[in-house]
Amino acid sequence: MTKPAANRVRELRDARGLSQLALAAAAELTRQSVGAIEAGRAMPGVDVALRLALALDCTVEELFSGSSGESVVVTEPFAGPLSGRVALAHLAGRWVSYPLVGNGMRTSADGLAARTTGHGRLQVEPVRPLAEARENIIVMGCAAALGLLADRLNSRPGPGRFLWLASSSTRALESLARSQAHVAGVHLVDSRTGEANVADVQRHARREPIELVTLARWEEGLLTAPGNPKKLRRVADLGRRGLRLVTREPGAGARRLLDRELREAGLLEVLDKATVQATGHLEVAHAVSMGAGDVGIATRDVAIAYGLDFVPLAEERYDLAIPLAAMEDPRIARLLDVMTAAAVRQELSSLGYDVRFCGDRVAKVGTA
Repeated sequence: MTKPAANRVRELRDARGLSQLALAAAAELTRQSVGAIEAGRAMPGVDVALRLALALDCTVEELFSGSSGESVVVTEPFAGPLSGRVALAHLAGRWVSYPLVGNGMRTSADGLAARTTGHGRLQVEPVRPLAEARENIIVMGCAAALGLLADRLNSRPGPGRFLWLASSSTRALESLARSQAHVAGVHLVDSRTGEANVADVQRHARREPIELVTLARWEEGLLTAPGNPKKLRRVADLGRRGLRLVTREPGAGARRLLDRELREAGLLEVLDKATVQATGHLEVAHAVSMGAGDVGIATRDVAIAYGLDFVPLAEERYDLAIPLAAMEDPRIARLLDVMTAAAVRQELSSLGYDVRFCGDRVAKVGTA
């Protein structure tokens, strides 16, 4: 075995969070044998190579082909640490990397990155074949349903590996405009017209036509502890002394709703007293469930997931914004197919989503 191939065993083991002892147990080897292979002092036979590949969830060819010549320079690192585990996607002719931190620990990496010298670029050493990473579809947005959809897509055969990156609607649209995402999930109601999503997509679309496809309609409202011990019934109640409010970051659809409701109630100063700022509906629900806050605005599905009380305030349409040119991509076509399947609609309905209009193509933005 060459030294680069030996390093490959160690890299894949580290990427999967395995100790030498754990890998040895999974491959039915001794720890000393694994150490010798990683150090390049031993050449495994075919049977040992097969067991190592099985334990590391890769092919024998990938494991021993070496990776030193396979590294890739990423010209657009996504926001986050410029080192560590990353997912990769190939968009607009270049690679984009996404740090797998926080909830990203649940996602297996495409590569290991370290800062390079020029303009924050990253050199990424793949731990998954680049041909596979090229198939990645990045779906950004705040709906937990996007994670369920990605999981269902990835559990069955077909083109594409689907990665959900939780983000606010505005950040998702900004990433779509910069070709850092394939799909953006949005629920942004225009304060002037009351129209859902179209105005905000128009502002971010630049010259690229975007199609809006409805995932579902959902309710947003106040999340409280079980039994609603503070007896909160309306936004006007948020002005009570001592109430701990969990807010969302600016640019989130839930924050836009909260700002609008507080403005109408003459209570905008309440925002200055917020105790926690969450970066997603799930984080709002988690904060309330742990007692870090008394109330926050989020969606009915996360209230159901965390067993919280829910006071509805508004119903909104959640759309997927997809570049028109990508609608014929077989990976996107599969996403839309699976999204509208009966089993998916049934699961989403159980979480409080209204799926009667799931799959409807409601607007084309940026077209003449």
